[in-house]
Amino acid sequence: MVSKIMKKFLLGALGLLALTLAGCSNNKVTTKKNTYRPTALTAVVKGTAGAKQVNYQIDNGKKQTVKTSGSAYFFQVPAATKDQTVKITAGSAQKTITVKKVKDLGNYKKLAAKYNQMVIGTYLPTKVQKQLQSAQKNQAATKKKMIALAKTDPMAAAAAAQKQQAAAKQLQAEMATAKKKAKDSLLPTTTKDGVKNLVNTKYTTVRANVQDGKLMGLAMITPTEQMKTKTGQKKFGTTFALLGSTLNAKPKYVINKFEKVLKDAKKNSSSTTTKTIKSNGIRFNTGFSTDHLYIYMTK
Repeated sequence: MVSKIMKKFLLGALGLLALTLAGCSNNKVTTKKNTYRPTALTAVVKGTAGAKQVNYQIDNGKKQTVKTSGSAYFFQVPAATKDQTVKITAGSAQKTITVKKVKDLGNYKKLAAKYNQMVIGTYLPTKVQKQLQSAQKNQAATKKKMIALAKTDPMAAAAAAQKQQAAAKQLQAEMATAKKKAKDSLLPTTTKDGVKNLVNTKYTTVRANVQDGKLMGLAMITPTEQMKTKTGQKKFGTTFALLGSTLNAKPKYVINKFEKVLKDAKKNSSSTTTKTIKSNGIRFNTGFSTDHLYIYMTK
């Protein structure tokens, strides 16, 4: 009789202990680190939790949720120009981590306008491109000549001015046509904060992280299959050179450093090794997946 009572007591105690332990496992959330530094466009936060989902809040902003898989979870925090506090909860468990600040690349609107102007220029006929370059180069000298001519021969100056106006009108028409052709390759003049694809063609995707109007980082993503075609290589080279020029890097220097990367892309390399190239304060990190080439541009 006593043994039966003891057996029931032990079974009850073990059941209670199991429930208690189960409750403890659910009341738990961990992270790999307490302080994260962004790489590329974001900081990737990884950890474990006993709950089915994990909630997180960046700087007391909107609550976001991710599901756990075998108790593991991860989420990304976009890089910003200030330290960010991230509160993580799983059930009743809580944890707070910090994501460190990084330098921005510059004002997004200004950089987008600069890039778009160069992209449109590539769609102009070669003859018009040369005329435009010559006009920009000789602008000050031409203005000086016109002022001098107006003093000595007003009639000739008026005729020259009329000719310039006609040329300018023709150039505007050429620019309008080029802009229509380039529309799929242009960056939006404005964009909301966050990480998103701004340009998406079959040749190249341009992804950006924008925070408070500042461009924090760029990612250029190219299918390795496109790198096997002449058109794909040309599109890659043009886009990459223009993005580098927009950020005031030295495109020729960086392109030369990427020759090996291009060869690897042709072979459809599955290597995930990253390589960093620096030019004028800009960091270019490259890497491969099985089917894409990634180039991240940050400061």
